[in-house]
Amino acid sequence: MSDDFFERLREDAAPLRFEGHDALWTRLPAKIRARIDAQPDVTHLLARWFRPVTASFVTMALVAALSIVWIERSRDAALSVDAIGSNSVEITVGGDTFNLAE
Repeated sequence: MSDDFFERLREDAAPLRFEGHDALWTRLPAKIRARIDAQPDVTHLLARWFRPVTASFVTMALVAALSIVWIERSRDAALSVDAIGSNSVEITVGGDTFNLAE
């Protein structure tokens, strides 16, 4: 790529450049310092530990609920296949009767 491309790119991007006000550059470091210097109290400390533990328990409960539903549905499907196999099905076509017991 040539230098002309980069020069043209800089000229085109110049109107899009954000120039912050002096107040912004004064307040921003103060806000950062205040966040760093602030000591967390007991509620923040408990919340930091409680949120991931709660999320883990909720995830485990969701997985357990979905597994129970899946197991129950697969058990019902197996029972219905056995029920179909134990009952005989008779089909009459053209006067002939066919038995589909096994």
